[in-house]
Amino acid sequence: MISTVKLQRNSNILILSHFYKRTLAGGGPPQDIRDFFKLKVDNIYYIEHPFPYSDDHRSSLSIYKNGKLEKQFFAFRVFGPQVFLYPLDVIITLYFFIRIKKKFDLCVALDNLNTLSVLPFKKAGLIQKLVFYTIDYTPFRFKNKILNSIYHFIDRIACYNADAIWVVSPRMIYARKNNGVNSKKTAPSISLPIGTNLENIKLLPSNLINRYQIVFVGILLEKQGIQLILESLPRIIQSIPNLKFVIIGQGEYYSELKIQTKKLNIEKFVTFKGFVKDHKEVEKILCKSAVGLAPYVPTPDNFTIYADPGKVKLYVACGLPVVITDVPQIASVIDSKKAGMKVDYTVDSIAKALVQLLSNDTLYKEFRQNAIKLSKNYDMNTLIAKALDKTN
Repeated sequence: MISTVKLQRNSNILILSHFYKRTLAGGGPPQDIRDFFKLKVDNIYYIEHPFPYSDDHRSSLSIYKNGKLEKQFFAFRVFGPQVFLYPLDVIITLYFFIRIKKKFDLCVALDNLNTLSVLPFKKAGLIQKLVFYTIDYTPFRFKNKILNSIYHFIDRIACYNADAIWVVSPRMIYARKNNGVNSKKTAPSISLPIGTNLENIKLLPSNLINRYQIVFVGILLEKQGIQLILESLPRIIQSIPNLKFVIIGQGEYYSELKIQTKKLNIEKFVTFKGFVKDHKEVEKILCKSAVGLAPYVPTPDNFTIYADPGKVKLYVACGLPVVITDVPQIASVIDSKKAGMKVDYTVDSIAKALVQLLSNDTLYKEFRQNAIKLSKNYDMNTLIAKALDKTN
């Protein structure tokens, strides 16, 4: 039987996640979960570990009391190969848990390794209810077959021993089943798509936006497809000479994108903002822009196929029609609601869609209104509350 939990003001909540950039506000699902509970309970313990490619290599424990950060502890800096770093996260979690010396009414663990790391505490009765929140899943997590098998072995253990599984996309459920997960043994899967805190976003009237500014937000990786946007820019500029492309984010593909921009002689049209620490500033840039971009590369190992990219929800919340490739499930929603355009991963398709949206004011107005309307379905606090209700 699944345990139920009634949260009170004095309940203890534990959240575990991994991060690319450490941030106290905004940043994605882990922070959204934390901020949601900050309004509900007085005691939140937030453990986060760095991804191997993070620029801050310290795990941390943040303690929130009455909605405010009271204390923050850091583990030692760690460097090394992934095969060494990920198991070390489990040890550091153990260290933080011992330091906390608390029993928890609810633990939300984002990813299978974090879920695995707290299973002993659940078995010992120190965690009343354990939620495994899956924001990324792919059958091809690692190119190394041994590592990939270990990853899926851990995932199955997490699925079989959690009290509930929150998934951002139904595709994850089917992908797990097709990958050998026994659906009769798993915890119930509950939909919790990624959303946006709508009350924080201040929309601008259409006459105050930059009608020719397109924008990308996210980690700069090859799978994100920004290189295709850059490749299509010379063709788009022929029709839209005032075009401006703003890229917000950092990542391992940054140098390649800068080189490509120079080779194409489009440097005056492209602005690399880098990582913007203040999420409110990101929202301001988006609200002044015209179109949001999500040109994912359609390869079998792109985990976005099974995910629910947060940038798309942020775009529509800021009033941006989205140009998106047919990789994540949300692409079909964007297309069917006319809140943007689903395109092929080709220069022709990308260029045609962007020229249409940037030159046809009537079409743009319709798509902008549809995007704003669609965003009302993705208020993060409402989505979390519904998932928590179903979990209980």
